[in-house]
Amino acid sequence: MSAQTIELPWGKQTLSLDLPQDWTVRGILKPSNLAGVPNLDQEVKRSLGEPIGSQKLAELVKPAYKIALVIDDLSRPTPVAKLLPTVLEELKRGGVTGNQITLIPALGVHRAMQAKEIEQRAGQSGLKWENPDCDSADHLVFLGKTSRGVPVYVNKTVAAADVIVSIGCIEPHIIASFGGGFKNLFPGVAGRESIALNHSLNAHPDTFNMVGQPIDHNPMRLDLEEAGHMLAKPVFIINAVLNSQLEVVKVVCGDALAAHREGVKTSARIY
Repeated sequence: MSAQTIELPWGKQTLSLDLPQDWTVRGILKPSNLAGVPNLDQEVKRSLGEPIGSQKLAELVKPAYKIALVIDDLSRPTPVAKLLPTVLEELKRGGVTGNQITLIPALGVHRAMQAKEIEQRAGQSGLKWENPDCDSADHLVFLGKTSRGVPVYVNKTVAAADVIVSIGCIEPHIIASFGGGFKNLFPGVAGRESIALNHSLNAHPDTFNMVGQPIDHNPMRLDLEEAGHMLAKPVFIINAVLNSQLEVVKVVCGDALAAHREGVKTSARIY
């Protein structure tokens, strides 16, 4: 009997893997083939026009409001540059001008982004921006502890904003069940101690592999969402649901919990 060979996706390449001769291949599991939307701009406008669990963004903001615009960083496949223009138009309809907006990349413990990277990520220049610093006490504010005992430190600019707008994506995540929602804030713009202790909640054999698992049974995810609510101000998300080709199949907007849960349903259908 000759060896069986299967092909595994590996980034933009594939890996050939020879299986033992006495193994039986029962099947090859692949994500569902849910096609990307034909017009992403129209999809963003549709979603902003029918937010889930929230007022429309233009109704949520006021002309004098400070807006923290949190976008995920280069480690995520979110097409931020294609989503952001329509979001900025919606903020403008609410009376918000550019100088009221501070763009903040959700770095977590990743490296700081450079000005050119921010410009490319956002797809435009001229926006006021800052990198969060998970290790700088001068850039963090303490909100208290979650019910699981995790201290909540968050970026001061985000904490001081009147409305937080978060752009990210929903895809399966190894320990958070799914990305998106409040995850852009915790760990995205949180302090290192908060990030470490929140992640440690799933550093156990029975909770570590939570990829795509129900959120209601995920202590890490529930804890970071509790931390998000401790900001005690509106968090409006724009989350893209991506297929395995990294195409946007749906955009969900609105409340950081309600809209996220709706997007998770679509992501679970795919994966």
